[in-house]
Amino acid sequence: MRHLIPLSPTLLLPPQDRLLLGKPLAAVLDAADPEAWAGLDRLTAAATARGEGHLPVADLVREGHRDGSGSVDWAAAPHWDEEAHDVTWSRFPPTEPETALVLCHHRWQAREAALAFTAGRTALLPLVVVRCADGRREVRERARRMLAAALEGNAVPAPDLVPVALRMTLRPHGAWAAERLLDAAGPLPSAVTARIGASPHPAVRLLGVRSRLAHGSPGSGALTEAALGAHDRAVRHLCTGALLARVTAGDPARLLDPLLGASSAVTRSSAVTALHRAGRGREAGAYLADPSAVVRSAARLVLRLEGEDPGARYRAMCGDTAPPPGALFGTAESGVPDAPALLRPLAAHPEGRVRAAALASLRMLDAVSPDELMSAMEDPHPPVVRTARKALVPYVLLVPEEWLASLVAPDRPRHVRRSGLRLLCAHSLALRKRVLAALEDDDDPEVAHEAQRARYEPLPPAGSTS
Repeated sequence: MRHLIPLSPTLLLPPQDRLLLGKPLAAVLDAADPEAWAGLDRLTAAATARGEGHLPVADLVREGHRDGSGSVDWAAAPHWDEEAHDVTWSRFPPTEPETALVLCHHRWQAREAALAFTAGRTALLPLVVVRCADGRREVRERARRMLAAALEGNAVPAPDLVPVALRMTLRPHGAWAAERLLDAAGPLPSAVTARIGASPHPAVRLLGVRSRLAHGSPGSGALTEAALGAHDRAVRHLCTGALLARVTAGDPARLLDPLLGASSAVTRSSAVTALHRAGRGREAGAYLADPSAVVRSAARLVLRLEGEDPGARYRAMCGDTAPPPGALFGTAESGVPDAPALLRPLAAHPEGRVRAAALASLRMLDAVSPDELMSAMEDPHPPVVRTARKALVPYVLLVPEEWLASLVAPDRPRHVRRSGLRLLCAHSLALRKRVLAALEDDDDPEVAHEAQRARYEPLPPAGSTS
């Protein structure tokens, strides 16, 4: 057993303990980090509950902290006096650290009373924003009145409070403060937007982008960068839509070019669709053979809007010596009347990826026979065999059992044996047991595993339909 090295007590106190010792907020946490304010609210509520004997059992094992200034005794922290209907402040008016503590108190009466001492104290405004999303209606309404009064008097650094307000939107009542502060802040400074973009919560990052679009005017370069490189799919789609909305006839700024080469098929298809509005509809022909079906569909739509038949281009591409696989799929998707006749010769093309695409396209058109699929199961290109295997599953009970058994013979290529094994699994258990009985010690671990599993799997009762 591995023995763990015992850890010595830490001298670094958590924020709520430092506040209890009288440290100012600036020395307790990073005021620019909205997660720090949310964490302070949560941890202080737990610490004040502990001081009054309401700490959960899981937290009772937590040892006390020391920083050389004395022990942290939460029993001596301010609390709500039921008889006096007030907070047991250590001094009056309360200091900034004490007010901050009580603003996060687990008793709602204490939180509401502490709001009276936040006027004119800029350092406490983030906690006022937190209280605007309080779960208790009395606290929530009083905090909102305090924040509204501060906004009317222009005494609020609105841009600096926006990250905290957006973080509070994750709580049920957090939208009110975010809407008021975003309206008051206007276009946000780059430092603030960077802080919002670094949030660990996707919903906050998305809301930050939406607020920038609603209250500011991000440049095309910034939108393009976000549309192509943002981690969140929703952010990429939002920025793509905002960028496409700026596309005008002629597209003089060439806004579409980066989007047309995006790795996201959704982004590419949106950009291809916008080619018509930009007066560049003829360029959509270059995307008829795109690997993505949604992009190919957009390209066909734009060409039809331009008065051109995509089928003629597909016929020309199928006649090339090395047609791209996307062109074969597009031929099947576009409804070209002679599509089977165009695709069937390509099923014997020298290049494996073309044969696989032709076979899959013929399958889409329901224009391939079981005999052709059985022949394709011996192809040296694995994608061709996988395509044929998927198409053969509905006919597996109709193919000869001897041929099906020959697919898993030891002299077959590995990709043929693996596909044959899957076809066997789609057949009856009795055939599987007979075919795989001699393959329990096969060199291919997948074949050996399936043979051993089939050996011990019980046959269904006689007369059973399963």
